[in-house]
Amino acid sequence: MGEIDEASEAFAQRLSWSEAPLTGAAMVQALSKGQADDELVNPHFEPAVSSDLKARSGRSSVAIVIVNRAEPAILLTKRSAKIRFGGQFCFPGGREAPEDAGLQQTALRETFEEINVLPSALTFVGCLGRYFTHAGYLIEPHVFTADADLSFRADPAEVAEIVMVPVTELQNKTNYHLVHRGGGRANFNFRWAHIQVGGPTVSLMIHLMHSLSGGLNPHDRNSWRDKF
Repeated sequence: MGEIDEASEAFAQRLSWSEAPLTGAAMVQALSKGQADDELVNPHFEPAVSSDLKARSGRSSVAIVIVNRAEPAILLTKRSAKIRFGGQFCFPGGREAPEDAGLQQTALRETFEEINVLPSALTFVGCLGRYFTHAGYLIEPHVFTADADLSFRADPAEVAEIVMVPVTELQNKTNYHLVHRGGGRANFNFRWAHIQVGGPTVSLMIHLMHSLSGGLNPHDRNSWRDKF
């Protein structure tokens, strides 16, 4: 695979959503169409996760919380330096526990444990699908809405910071960049204000934007003409 740059067709194809303004009602309608059994492709320029690794993947989920402010925003957390992947920005979430009644409950439990948001403060909208990582995890991104006055408080043992990112900034394609790994491989990185987001989290952000705009959100790697 040749070198990829941010002016290439391959780059643009992965960020093919509309940047038209979105209302809260339109977002809810678009996201309610998602199916939990849809497999979300890896948008990074790297090999696909193998079938063998998918079969052995641990189950986990995240909560994508859209806060219905005058300018809608999503909630990200910065992981505490005391835990694995410390310093990374991500959605609240984690691994499924034996007592969880499904991965939606996992997302709600982890959100309460990390930032003290009660499940009753969140309204479920839909699940984007299933995303497999090279680290051996199946992630289900569950989307919720919350009122503008949502109350939250970080557990310092797990979360160092809580950030609200306007949806318009996630729509803005100039905030997405490529980090080259050599051999024609590259990974997306989202940069805004003082934050940088990579890995599975930026993958889910990309899928969220496609879902919100009703644009290309393929479940087949061939749709993005991957050459791996």
